[in-house]
This record gives sequence, C-alpha cells and structure tokens, in this order.
Amino acid sequence: MLPLEEEGTFLDFSDLLTGYRLSEALMRAHDAGVFEAVGQEGCEGLALCAKVGWEPVYGDRFLRCLCGLGLLKRHGSWYSLSRFAAIYLYSASVQYQGKTLAFEQKLQQSWQRLPATLASGKRINTNNKNPLELRQAFVTYLGAMDEAARIRAIELWGAIQVPAATGTILDIGAGAGTFLLHFLSKHPGWRAIFCDLPEVVANAELHQQLAGMPTSRLDWCACNLLDDGPSAFDAIGDQSCDLVLLSNIIHCQGTAETEMLLRKAVAKTAEQGLLIIHDFFSDTGWRGALYDIHMMIHTYNGKTYSLQEIIELAAHSGFCHSVSEQLPSGSTALILSRKS
Repeated sequence: MLPLEEEGTFLDFSDLLTGYRLSEALMRAHDAGVFEAVGQEGCEGLALCAKVGWEPVYGDRFLRCLCGLGLLKRHGSWYSLSRFAAIYLYSASVQYQGKTLAFEQKLQQSWQRLPATLASGKRINTNNKNPLELRQAFVTYLGAMDEAARIRAIELWGAIQVPAATGTILDIGAGAGTFLLHFLSKHPGWRAIFCDLPEVVANAELHQQLAGMPTSRLDWCACNLLDDGPSAFDAIGDQSCDLVLLSNIIHCQGTAETEMLLRKAVAKTAEQGLLIIHDFFSDTGWRGALYDIHMMIHTYNGKTYSLQEIIELAAHSGFCHSVSEQLPSGSTALILSRKS
C-alpha cells in the first residue's frame, strides 16, 4: 500500500483511507479466539462459529472475509490456519504476537488526541491509571517489545558481522533480553552485560529466558541512564565493550537525553568496537515517519530521528564512520565506529 508515489492511484487512496478496516478485522478475530479455535487441526464452519459465540450466517461471512485477507484457508465448510496466522496469530507459535495485539489496541483510542496534540505542541496526557494499572501497562508494553524482538533479533544479528570470536556486548535497554539471548546463542565465546532500569532487572519473570545463562557469560546492570548521577553503570569499565547495542531506545526521548545516552554508550565502547543503534528513522521510509507521530502522541518528548541526525551526534563523540542497513521487518540497523 505505502509509500505513495507522487501520482498515486485511486486504489492507493482507497487502501490508505480504509486501512483501519484491516486492523479491526484482525483484532476482532483474534479477540474472539478464532485462531485458537481453528488450531492446528482446523475446524468446520458451524462448529467454529459455535466455539466463538457467533450467529452462524453472519459468522460464516466474517470467516470468509478472513480467508480473503489471507488469515484463514477454506475447503468447503472446513477452515484452517494460513501459514501467516499459524506464525503470528496462534499462541503455540514461538513468534506469536498476542501481546503486541493487546498493546496496540490500548494505543488506538489515543490517536484521537492527535489534533489536540498538534494544536498544543505537547503531549495531551489523559493518564488516570492507579499504580497497579500502570505496572500492568508497563508489563504489556515490555511483552509487546519482546514479541517483536524475537523476529528482529534474528534479522539484526544476521546483518552484522561480529568482529571476533570472543568479546563483550553491552545491551542498553535490554528489556526481556531477547537480543542478548539470540546473540549469545549464536556467539558462544562472548559474554554480555544486561543494562536496564532497576525494575526491569529485578523482574526475573520478564527475562526468564536468560535464567539458564551461566554467570560467567552474563552480568546485570540496574540503572537509569537518564539520571546523570553516580550509578551501577559506572562500574562498567570505560572502552571495555566490543559491541554496544541501543535497540529501540533513542526514540523514547528528546535530543538532550539522546545526546546523554550516546555519550554514555560511547564511553563504554572499545577503541575498535562497534556502536549499534537499532531503531526506526524518519528518513528511511513511511514506517519511521509514522512512528514519529506515534511518539508525539504517546511520549513527552520522544521522536524518530533522521539517520543523519544520529550520525552527526555520534561524530561529536568521535564515531565518524557509519553504515546502515534496513532490515526485512522495517527497522534499521545503524552501525558506528571510530575507525573505518
């Protein structure tokens, strides 16, 4: 559908205008439990409607719609999962995106605040959640990020040539640890430092996939890098990390905070090391441009930067060489170094 050419067609206009219908059909089918009810074995149409509580005639019309969208396959009155649905929409799949769907649904209504946000020049905060609700929202957010990371970690580490058989990788904003898990599994000679907020590091359930990692290969660093005071981050030796990763972090805050993050990341990167920034950028396609508006609505000063903005910020710290690669799922890897 996107990006639009200078002279787009009416079909382009129609697809752009009605994109919400695709999202609604996907989410309503998932919420009703269609993909779980179909499962690996498939299900007959009337039985499927009964399982999810739909009137048979209208329900079957919607099931046929899902076939037209490529989410189900139909053989007579028998329905089965498409390959796409079996990968992303069925809970038994390792790449299931259920938490991502739940997270996105929470965001949809807030897009109605875009006009007011544009008029006021600041985030319109309507948050009236109690502490428990805030914690649950944070867990949902981290779960959604983890589901996406399971796919993007494979893409990222497949695109980067690791400089040596042994070394240390520092993941700043490690979240559920998915990027580290994939990296350490692929490079058994390396050790890692998991760095994130104290509440993330303390949440063992969140990063339980790393529970079996030997302590000789994994250290933990609990700190808030937006606080410029002393912290556990100071214990990491300067220029001691061969790879430093910032994945989907820089878009969460404004330029001053991002400059601070880059400065701290650079300080820990070895003289011959690589600084890897994995993110969406405003000048690498429509996804990055639209993600900037998502940040405008949902954060106080977050934004998507252009590649050139980050390259210039890194150059101020001596990282004057860069290469970027757009990954298959739409994000971009920017690799920076002091030397060519």
